This record gives sequence, structure tokens and C-alpha cells, in this order.
Amino acid sequence: MRVLILSNQPNDPGSRGRLRAIAGLDAEIYLATPGGSAGSDGSLRLLPITVSGDPGTPERLRWNKPALRRLLTETRPTLVHCEADPDTPLAATAAGLCRKLKIPYVIFTAQSVPRRLGFLARGRARRVLQHAAGVQGGTRFAMDLLRDQAPNALATAIPRAGVALPPPQARPERDALVIGFAGRLTPERGADVLVRALSQTFGRWLLVVAGTGPEQESLERSIQTLGLAARVRWLGGIRPEVIEQLWHEIDCLVMPSRDTPAWVEGHSPLLLEAMGRGIAAVVTKAGALPEQVGPTGTVVSGVEDLAEHLQRWVADPAACRGSGSKARQWVLERYVTSVIAGRTRDFWSAVVTASEPGSSPSLAS
Repeated sequence: MRVLILSNQPNDPGSRGRLRAIAGLDAEIYLATPGGSAGSDGSLRLLPITVSGDPGTPERLRWNKPALRRLLTETRPTLVHCEADPDTPLAATAAGLCRKLKIPYVIFTAQSVPRRLGFLARGRARRVLQHAAGVQGGTRFAMDLLRDQAPNALATAIPRAGVALPPPQARPERDALVIGFAGRLTPERGADVLVRALSQTFGRWLLVVAGTGPEQESLERSIQTLGLAARVRWLGGIRPEVIEQLWHEIDCLVMPSRDTPAWVEGHSPLLLEAMGRGIAAVVTKAGALPEQVGPTGTVVSGVEDLAEHLQRWVADPAACRGSGSKARQWVLERYVTSVIAGRTRDFWSAVVTASEPGSSPSLAS
């Protein structure tokens, strides 16, 4: 199988792990991105293409149609995988050419919330999805947004990239349960929910916060008012060294996000990285979080529910460590790069098979 991947995203070597893994699964992979230079990355072929527009808004870049047509005719792909929302110029240009050349195509999006589109953009997205052979969302929310407009396409929810895990390490036993929060301090991230829950949690616990944002001052005031200041450490903004420090210090990670009409919690590599290191996860019923933690994480519905669960772990830290071990196994089975590569390769194969004359498409999981 030969697959041409079209992406508006910068050609970053660090983001090619999934594609290199797929290329190792008996697949010929070409990656076309704006700019850069032609070459290879292992068995992955790199193909720069001419575009116009502002690089600061990659989703609006316009790909040179003759150059893209030439690329399609020269590579003769079995399938085109387009990593661009269906209303973008890239998706429209690629879909139009694929229809003329009779090449099946897949549309990928990470977008989890419906956006307001103008008349022309709505029409463009409708045409793109109407003829798509497959749609892939980075989460089930994203998949459902595409599937609603592409009822005849195969559909799946697979993240764009997998996670790389360090070797297994035993989590240390501590005198107190150390709870972590990582994220921008905004209302939708729900740090205030965690603080209120901890005000109802008794016993030996500490909170370590990685992140800054507009809600930090009000959170600090609340923590002072509740008499919790001595139990809270602030690590500052989310930087690689800060996150690495956080992973070494905490026993569990709490992501108490709340969905809003304009924002839904999407795929969180940070959450998967924590789980992959054996850190137990507690999340709210927001966006893709329950989907990511699966049966190994704890999903809570509010302040009291969160406080009750944290109280159990304060009383029984061994249960928290056990949950962390299960979390690592869940990530190993579903989210590491090799697994994501295999799931993507299987989906592409199903799309190609369903696109053959006489085939009857059915929805993928």
C-alpha cells in the first residue's frame, strides 16, 4: 500500500515517529508539507510543495494545484490521507483532485467543537466529506463531527501521534499522597474544582501545580482563605523540565476540566504521558478525558465526588499506586507509537478495501 500524507503542519522530525513506524509495516509512505527540502527519513519519503499564504495560519495556506496534481500522478498513491479540517483550502484542493484521479482519500481532524463557518466554507466542507472514503478523528468527539457529514465513509478515532514511554519505574512510597495538576490556569481547566475538593480532603496530602494563567491570583487567594497554602507548591509555567520534575514528585494527576460551548477537552498527550509513567489519573466527564483513561482511570462528576475519591487514596496510598500500574498498561496497549501506527495502517487498509468496486463500506470503531 502506498499512502500520500498531506499536512499543513511544519515538517518537524520529532513528529514523524508514527509515520516511520507505519512505513515499517509494509507500507510506502510519502509526506508532503509546505516548504522544506526533498529527502527521506528512514523509509519515509519527504516531499515539499509550493504553497501561498501566511505561514502563521497554516490552516489557511493554499496549495499550488498543478504542483499537487503532479505529485499525485508521480507518486500514484493507493490512498491519500489529508491532515486538514474539511473546510480548509488544502482539503478542498486535495479532495477535488482525488475525485478526478479516482484516488480514495481520508480526512483527519482534531477539532472537537463545531465551528461557525461562512456559506462558502460550509459548502467546501460538505463537498469534501460527501466524497471521503474515510474520516479519522483524534478523539471520538472529533470523529463524530466528521461522521455526521460523511455517513458513507469508514470512521475511526485514532490520535495523530502516539506516546513514547520510559522504562518502567517503581513509584516511591511517600508519607503523604502527592497530587498533581498540570495545565493552563483558566476556568475551563478546573483547577478551582480541585482546590475546593482538597478543602474537603483530610489527612496527609500535598498539591503540586505546574502551569500559570489568568486564574492564578484568584486560586492563590482561595488557597490562602481555605488555609491550604502550606500544602501547595507552584512549579511555574509548563516547560519540559517542569513537567519532568512533576512526574517525579506526584502519585496521581487530576484533570478536573469542564466543557464549555466554545471549548471541549481534546486529546491530551500530557495525560497519557503521566499514565504511561505509572501515575494514577483522575478526570472529570469532560471531552475526551474519560475515553483516554478508559477503565484504568477514575472519572468523577464534581467537587464532592473528587474529594471522596482523593480521600480514599489518602487513606490507602497503595490503591493509588495500583491504579497507576494499570494506567501504564492501558497506555502500552492503546497509545504507544507502535500501536497507533498499527491501528492507522489497519484503518487505511480497510478504507482501500471498501473503496474497491463492489465493496460495501461499514463504520470502523
